[in-house]
Amino acid sequence: MQEAYVNINSIPTHILTWGRWIEEKITEKELVICITGNPGLPGFYTEFASTLQKQLGDLPVWVIGHAGHDDPPEASIREVPQLTGNEEIFNLDGQIKHKVAFIEKYVPKDVKIHLIGHSIGAWMILQMLEEESVRSRVQKCYMLFPTVERMIESPNGWVFTKVGMPLYSVFGYIFFRFFNALPVWLRLLLIQIYFLIFSIPRAFLGTALKYSKPSVAEKVVFLADDEMSRVRGLQKEIIERNLHLLKFYYGTTDGWVPVSYYEQLKKDFPQVDATLDTQKIDHAFVLRHAQPVAGIVREMIQQSRSK
Repeated sequence: MQEAYVNINSIPTHILTWGRWIEEKITEKELVICITGNPGLPGFYTEFASTLQKQLGDLPVWVIGHAGHDDPPEASIREVPQLTGNEEIFNLDGQIKHKVAFIEKYVPKDVKIHLIGHSIGAWMILQMLEEESVRSRVQKCYMLFPTVERMIESPNGWVFTKVGMPLYSVFGYIFFRFFNALPVWLRLLLIQIYFLIFSIPRAFLGTALKYSKPSVAEKVVFLADDEMSRVRGLQKEIIERNLHLLKFYYGTTDGWVPVSYYEQLKKDFPQVDATLDTQKIDHAFVLRHAQPVAGIVREMIQQSRSK
């Protein structure tokens, strides 16, 4: 694995790669790029991406984080702008421009992309397909647990808007400031207890510690709030135009994407390539089901390459 913070649209952005670094020549003429969900910290995707690249063998796998969701190390001279006054950089539109700029800069025009979008990353991909500079490079898009419609109407959307946001608006700033004032050992201990309760692997401790920074948390919440406002009706025209490029994978226990959304998609587009999970995999699959999903995506990519 190689990693660095790379300036994309003037934002230091955490990039992780397996198989080939972003500035190396891509002799394979194909690569895999994963656009994360929210929070968009690539560290949560290490097991998924490393397993996928190992199983594919010959294709590089890159993971790009969201702008502002992963601050560079304190010793770095690069700084992420604050949220206030820069909302257009960190909202959905800004994140989409951020990913388009990354592809235009680092993916040669003769290289085909297997584009993975997890959760809100899938919605971003739909918007990115409106850009010919991206669409012309795409081999296939793999939309995992895709929040591409009616987020606010989902069970988790209701909880976020009716409970989460009101609590955050009152206590969020105070909580994250207090938490980050604690010694590192105590913060790690509290995160470990949380992980133990929810059966989350210890490997994600470092990434979770980054997520708890006030400057990161506020941008994560800001983006989530924008998602509730923007991700409404299914964008049928975009899907219709790109049906041959899209592969959807829905969960059966997903509080963000109910099974009824999958069923409606199949009714609206009988020819759509969409699959319903049979393993009860969580929406946040990277935490507990990274390896099974890597196997599923590997099969999807191999099928696409064989056509």
